[in-house]
Amino acid sequence: MIFYVADTHFRDEKIFNKCNRPFANLIEYENVLINRWNSKVKNSDTVYVLGDLVLDGCVEALDVFVKLNGHKHLLIGNHDEGLLETIRQKGLFETIDFIKVMQDGDKKVCVCHYPLMDWIEFNRNGYHVYGHIHNKTIQNGVAYQQIKEYFIDKPAYNCSVDITQYEPVTLDEMIRLKEVNRNEAYIN
Repeated sequence: MIFYVADTHFRDEKIFNKCNRPFANLIEYENVLINRWNSKVKNSDTVYVLGDLVLDGCVEALDVFVKLNGHKHLLIGNHDEGLLETIRQKGLFETIDFIKVMQDGDKKVCVCHYPLMDWIEFNRNGYHVYGHIHNKTIQNGVAYQQIKEYFIDKPAYNCSVDITQYEPVTLDEMIRLKEVNRNEAYIN
């Protein structure tokens, strides 16, 4: 099984508060995410982690990924670049890329931390999975309104933990989540 997740931001109080994560504190958030991840993902499963792993520069927070099930693949986010050498040395991920096209069942999927308007395989019925924008809404600025409007009928899906109930999700789960929340303010 293939799963996707983005924007975990372990140990990052600023993001925790900015996204209104519904937990008492960072420790509760971390424990809930670890438990949800491991109850859903088996060690034989594949997980594409679409960036923004931990608080900028927080090397010790990377150890959370040792506790998480699955064959993990990193798509580098804007908060990961300063830790890339440490991430490589720790061997936390089987692959590390900025953008990648992979096969998920019968679907070609372009994974990238950032939402893209024209992704690899866009014109060949390809799918796009991204993170970066968390649970931002049109109230966060005109760019987010434009993203929501542009993606509304496109096979593009936000896998940020802030909209996936703080757990990795499959492509089918994201497709259903987008349909159910089509009229919600946040970008899904």
